[in-house]
This record gives sequence, structure tokens and C-alpha cells, in this order.
Amino acid sequence: MKKFTFVLTLLLCLPLIVQAQIKLNYNINPGSSYITKVVLEQDISQTVMGQTQDIESDQGYGIQLKFTDLEDGKYSVTMVYNSIMVNQPMAGLDYDSETATSEPTGSAKAIASVLNNELYFTLSKKGEVSNISGFEAMLDSMAVSMGITDDAQASMFKSQMSSQYNAQSIVDQLKRTLIIFPDKELNKGDTWSEDQSVTVPFAMNIQTTYELADYDDETVTLNISSDIFTEGDEANMGGATMTPDLSGVQSGTITIDRNTGLILKGGMEQLVSGILNMTSPQEMEIPLEISGKTEVVGSIE
Repeated sequence: MKKFTFVLTLLLCLPLIVQAQIKLNYNINPGSSYITKVVLEQDISQTVMGQTQDIESDQGYGIQLKFTDLEDGKYSVTMVYNSIMVNQPMAGLDYDSETATSEPTGSAKAIASVLNNELYFTLSKKGEVSNISGFEAMLDSMAVSMGITDDAQASMFKSQMSSQYNAQSIVDQLKRTLIIFPDKELNKGDTWSEDQSVTVPFAMNIQTTYELADYDDETVTLNISSDIFTEGDEANMGGATMTPDLSGVQSGTITIDRNTGLILKGGMEQLVSGILNMTSPQEMEIPLEISGKTEVVGSIE
């Protein structure tokens, strides 16, 4: 009877062991810094007037996030670009700030002008970004680094660059390195979802599912899968007006630091295909396929 009682007690305890849960959120000491680098590599195949064009497009950027304060559950964060890379052979553009041995020129100079400029935002414990500021000073600094002194030319340059560096584009970038966590405890195998809209290069919706794959005392591993599709909005590309009809998938794995919630490394692959419906300057359907991968690495200081 004693043996039976012992076995029964052990069996009753097993569900408590199996159902161990964790809560994911950001827990960062003010004064800490997070350095992260994102690299996106894309191979694009498109058919224009019966001719197939294969295009390589690689880009990357490094940012430093300085967590300066924590008040009412929200961090005050200073964001600085510390590296930038773009490789688009078809456009004659190849620049990497980390390996460049000479000053950039032309389009590369405009891209490099973003370096060392500061932006500011708040980050909730859950991972929501808000109150982004600093654009006006950033654009002024970029115009100065380009050597633009004429007020009219500076205004035109800042208008052009503000289409690439604005609140929505910064949120899009930060979502590659900052996850929005669910407001619940998780077991292994549990999932949560997030819908994200991006505007570059097209208006697209990304529906992402995160799965808690594994964790230990130091790290957490997440599996990621996404459905991607365009939202039917017109876009202007190089003077041509197009309505994209694209869809695809993305999948990968991310490892985060369990203590802080920050990404240590991640890798994802994407495949998107469909049609670009050109309406101006002429009507044309352009079949398009984009395959790519994204890599993220981060460190906490």
C-alpha cells in the first residue's frame, strides 16, 4: 500500500512539471545598450515584355539602442544608426560603411548620411513602440553631411529622404529586432499571432505566428511563420504607377535573451510571388518572384 501511495503521489505531481510556464517581456536595466545588425538578401526575378530580368538586391543596417530611462512601464530609448550597407548592381550602387576605404559618392553618400544620427522612442515592456521623434534634426544633419547649403535644395532633399525615414518606416525596421510579446504565460508549443503592415517597397500585410519552441535559464527559442500579401494599393516606382498583387510566406527561428527579451540571433527565409499591374506610363502585367533571407544578430552591453 505504501508503494502504491508513493506512485500515485508522483503521478499527481507530473502535470505540474509538464505545465511549467514562462512570461516573456522586456526587462532591461536603464543605462544598458543593445547593438543589433540586420541583413536582408533578395533575389528578384521579373518578366518585362517577354524578357526575364534577374536582380540582386542586398541591404543591411546596424543600430544601437540606448535605454536611458524607465517610467510607468515604458523605456525611453535613443536609437543611432552605426552601420549601413546596400548592394544593388543593377542600379550601380554598392556601399558598405563597415568596409569602405573611401568617402561615398552619389546615391551612396545620401544613404551614408543617416549614420550617427539619433532618433528617440518609447518601448513598453510588451514591446510596443511609440512616440518616435527626432526626424527634423536627423534630416537637417543629413542635408549638412551632403554639403547642401541652399535652402530650396535642402528642403527638396529632406522631402525625398523623409519618404524613407519616417515614423512608419522606423517601426517597420524595429519590428525586425523587437518582438511584441503576448500578455500571458506560455508553455512549450504555445503560440501567439501578430499582424503587421509595412509600406516599403509596397503596402503589405504580414500575419505572423510565433511558437515557443524551447527555453532554458538563459535563452528562449521561437519558431516563426508568416503569411504575406499585398493590400491592393497603388505604388509609384521609378515614375511608373503599379498595383502589386503579391503573396508569399516566411519562416525561421529566433533566439532571444530570456532575461532581457532582446534578440541574440535569428534567421528567416521568404518567398513572395505574383503580378505587378502597371497602369502608367503604359499598361502591362509584370510577373514577379522574390526569394530572400533575413539574418539578425544582437548583443547587450
